[in-house]
Amino acid sequence: MLSKRTKGLFIEVNGFSYLVAAATGLTPPFSIESIHEFPRNEPAKLKDFLDQSVSGRRNRFFHSHCGIIPESRFFRLHNLESMAKAKDPGFFQEVLEQHYRINGKSSKIAVVNAQSGADFAPDRPLASQKDLILCGADRREVSAFQDNLIECGIFPQSLQLGTISSVAGLKHYLRSMEIPETVLLLEVTQNAANLFILSKDKVELCRPVNFGFNSVLPVIQQELGLKDEESAKNLFFSNTFDFREIGAKLLRKFLKELNASTGFFEVQTGQTIPYLYMTSLPENLNWIPEVVAREMDIKLLDINWDGWAEKAGISFGESCSSADLKPSTFGLFSLCVNLEEI
Repeated sequence: MLSKRTKGLFIEVNGFSYLVAAATGLTPPFSIESIHEFPRNEPAKLKDFLDQSVSGRRNRFFHSHCGIIPESRFFRLHNLESMAKAKDPGFFQEVLEQHYRINGKSSKIAVVNAQSGADFAPDRPLASQKDLILCGADRREVSAFQDNLIECGIFPQSLQLGTISSVAGLKHYLRSMEIPETVLLLEVTQNAANLFILSKDKVELCRPVNFGFNSVLPVIQQELGLKDEESAKNLFFSNTFDFREIGAKLLRKFLKELNASTGFFEVQTGQTIPYLYMTSLPENLNWIPEVVAREMDIKLLDINWDGWAEKAGISFGESCSSADLKPSTFGLFSLCVNLEEI
């Protein structure tokens, strides 16, 4: 049951879970009263939980800020050369199709300022909007997420790509905690991965990485002599085997692409990347950032949750504390932060 003080929800839906933060408001300052997790393949558990929580309430839907992580998501950093062209309603769809080979017609598209995090505004000067992130996902997949949320009793007051809220959240964290160094941010799901290099000032680089958890399964099957990929999948997502010893073999292709991208960035810019952070991983896959950090000789960024929450105007109720926050809930907490301040 949710606290009677709950006025709204923050929800992230990824490939593994529904992550829910119940809060006393939707705009800071507010208090997070509780944090809950439900298996993604069991939406009925989330629905039942919310049904019990709205019993006796006049409004049976919770107003919420929601972040989704669809497999079809995409992110491209684009340098805008002409504001006149950008004012054409079909311009960014054309850019995606001609420059990045992404089907813009079937995609839900958003355009975000790589520096400020604000939506692209055609009435603002070009000088402040040259570096843009073109992002989106397949319309049908986005609609399926939205329908699923409504069926569970959730009314999305806002619906955004959870990846973008995580990127904006990390940028907000670096700025509010006055951390000047650059960070390599990675997000991996079953069939897709994305790489971001960012500082407190802007997103410097974003690109897809040809990797996903499913690509590891044949390697696990071969290394451990398992009978089929289904057995490898069950073992990989369980919490019964420590993959750290063979982690470098499993992630060999992933590490090769990461080293190529970060090496090129460091040569081109003269900057070093001292920190790594990974989001949206379930706890049983926490060995992955450890192996990546070790093989790339890079430090894992340690989030000061209490310090960040204080800067963001967020406190915790009696049933919740900063100890409940971890890398797997980074995207969820980023949704709670007023990212319009970036």
